[in-house]
Formats: sequence, structure tokens, C-alpha cells
Amino acid sequence: MKQTANYVVSFDTFMVQPVIHNNKISSRVIERNGELRIPRKPLHIVKSSCVYYGGSFQTSSNTARLVLGKRHKTPIIVAHDFGKPYIFLPTMSPSSTQSIWVSYHAIDNFEPDDMGCIVHLENNRSFKVNVSENTMHRQYSLAALLEKDYAKKQNQLNRSFFLGSYEKNKFND
Repeated sequence: MKQTANYVVSFDTFMVQPVIHNNKISSRVIERNGELRIPRKPLHIVKSSCVYYGGSFQTSSNTARLVLGKRHKTPIIVAHDFGKPYIFLPTMSPSSTQSIWVSYHAIDNFEPDDMGCIVHLENNRSFKVNVSENTMHRQYSLAALLEKDYAKKQNQLNRSFFLGSYEKNKFND
């Protein structure tokens, strides 16, 4: 497993898991085609990625709360690329050192397990997470609502341009 000090999530980042080694928390990052070990907490990676892409964790969290209501452990949009949002969902409270961050778009399926559930990713890998299947369904559903709201706002932005053009042409006839 490769190790690097600086890491920014991308569409190839599927999961960021906390790992405890010698009483220090680091991260195991599961990517589309491999794994990395990052000597930072998962939340640090998520927060610094938000900043890297021009936002902040606080703004992403506040935006999610506006869309989804005041819910605990809401998914967030870390970044977006030409209209496609990159949504990460936490398995626990974001401030929890045990929270695993999973890419919404990387999830193929999940199923119950004795002490949590198993998340199947699109790269044909599966991982046990520390929450129930019901919690994963909830998180996944909230991420879908967040994505839908994002798409609606993008369409509104594009629609305003076309309505403006339509109104201009209407009065020139």
C-alpha cells in the first residue's frame, strides 16, 4: 500500500476509512484502482479537499442542511465537475474519529451483516462498515436528494439564460 502525506479526493476516491496504529489515527483510502495510506484523519482529508476545490467543509455542511433539513451526519458535496457533484456520505457523525466516508457514486449496493453492513463498490470490492444497513439506506437516500437538488439548481441556472434569450427575442419581433 502506497503512503503519501498530502491527498485530495477525486472521482476515483471511493472510501476513506480511519485506521488506528500506535494510538494515532490515519486513513486508508480506497480508490478505483488501488489503496493509499494517508497519515491524516479522514475528516482532515475531506475538509482539505473541500478547501482545495474552492469551498469549505462548513459551507458544504450548511448547504446540505439547507437542502435536507437539520439532520445528523448529512452527506456533503465536496466538489463538482461540469455539473456532476462529488458527494461523500459519512457513516457516523463527521466529528467522530470512527466515521468512514464513502463516495455516493461509488456505491453499487449494500447488505446487512452481523455487526453493521457490507458496502459493495463499483470496483468490485466490498467493505464492512460500522453502521446498519438501514443507516446506509438513509445516508444513500439523503445523498440522492442532495444530488437531485444540485441538478435542479443547475437546470435553473441554465434555464434563466434561455428565458432571458427568449424574452429578448420575443420583444424584437
